[in-house]
Amino acid sequence: MKWNRIPQLVSKNISRSLEIARLDEEYMARGHAFKYYPLAVARAEGSRVWDADGNEYIDFLASAAVYNIGHRHPEVVKVIKEQIEKLLNYTMGYFYEKEPVELAMQLVKITPGEFKKKVTFGFSGSDAVDSSIKIARACTRRKHIISFKDSYHGMTYGALSVTGIVKPEVSELVCPIKEVHFVDFPDPYRNPWDIDGYEKPDELASVALDHVERKIKELDEDVAAIITEPIQGDAGVVVPPPGFIKGLKELAEKHGVMFIDEEVQAGMGRTGKWWAIEHFNVVPDLLVAAKALGGGMPISAVVGKAELMDSVPPPLLVYTHIGHAVSAVAALATIKVILSERLVERAREVGEYVLKRLKEMMEKYNIIGDVRGKGLMIGVDIVKDRKTKEPDRATALKICFRSWEKGLVLITFGKHGNVLRIAPPLNIPVEDLDKGLNIIEEAVKDVLDGKVPDEVVNYLKGW
Repeated sequence: MKWNRIPQLVSKNISRSLEIARLDEEYMARGHAFKYYPLAVARAEGSRVWDADGNEYIDFLASAAVYNIGHRHPEVVKVIKEQIEKLLNYTMGYFYEKEPVELAMQLVKITPGEFKKKVTFGFSGSDAVDSSIKIARACTRRKHIISFKDSYHGMTYGALSVTGIVKPEVSELVCPIKEVHFVDFPDPYRNPWDIDGYEKPDELASVALDHVERKIKELDEDVAAIITEPIQGDAGVVVPPPGFIKGLKELAEKHGVMFIDEEVQAGMGRTGKWWAIEHFNVVPDLLVAAKALGGGMPISAVVGKAELMDSVPPPLLVYTHIGHAVSAVAALATIKVILSERLVERAREVGEYVLKRLKEMMEKYNIIGDVRGKGLMIGVDIVKDRKTKEPDRATALKICFRSWEKGLVLITFGKHGNVLRIAPPLNIPVEDLDKGLNIIEEAVKDVLDGKVPDEVVNYLKGW
């Protein structure tokens, strides 16, 4: 990337951030990211971050929905400091530790299902998805997995195999698991059946479920699991019709297929429920959690029916640092904060306010084709034409660039790369929330008024 033009396009000093961006490009493998603007984060607190040049930003990304309780929450920092004074970690592969066991007990309490549950840990959503695949195959003795187009489940080998948003020719480079089959997710706004899912939710759910069942039968009932995000995240916050997830679980039960609920992005209160699947009154066989679980520390978990979890023989779920003690206490503190600060309820209440404000913007600006989401997991679909719903990735990127200039961390995502991603901390102060929303509207106006040059798109790789 030629960065020499960027300073002429930005109205603030970003010299140190640019130098870090240059070094990143020189020394980091390019496959690790698709960067946006040159923001080099140097410090963070609550709902705000500061770059290497001292510029301050409101955070509407929360490090990809990781900081549900805000950056460096005092309770998390406190327990981390206390823990590292006693023990960093000792492998659970051979011995025992109190901290991860206490975390497992808490996860059993806060996840859906009254049956006996057990837990296994990892470090990221990706490896937790891998573990869920191992459990499903071991338990059912079947091999095929059904996933959904445009889904995102991670980048480890198994997780990449069930990820539907990566182009097949790209994932094929590393030879993913071959027994994975993708079907269409019922997107109410854009779907291959041209059904208006907002007007006809039951019809859309029925058509999508029919395709799933046909795929199960096509595979001679040799399907180990269906894995789904209850609300598709990186596809652009796609909320399915109310009856779809329930119907999917009924299909799984009918055909003896394990139902894997992937809550990596949507879980831990983000949607106004502890887990997004609770919006649909469904209890999964396995639930995958990560991202926000550790309050900023790397940890993931699979929680499921005890008999299913125990179907995997040792050591097939072990990692040297499984249930890392420091990450475990951070996760325990995170759960405590979500409960004590009533952040699940706050996400629901504040999310309704944000959706209302964004829909008011939608009435004023024709480039906003759709606003959707639950709680503080929200997508704003930017289009060239409302009637055709043609995605406008370039305009969405320009809005993000202008927002960054004005002091807001905002990125795009989605199957067409044209959706503004709204995912601030759940405890973001109202004044920060309003200021961030005001910046988005100002950025939209500036883009429409031609104040943001097309050239900036060349510097935003993005989705």
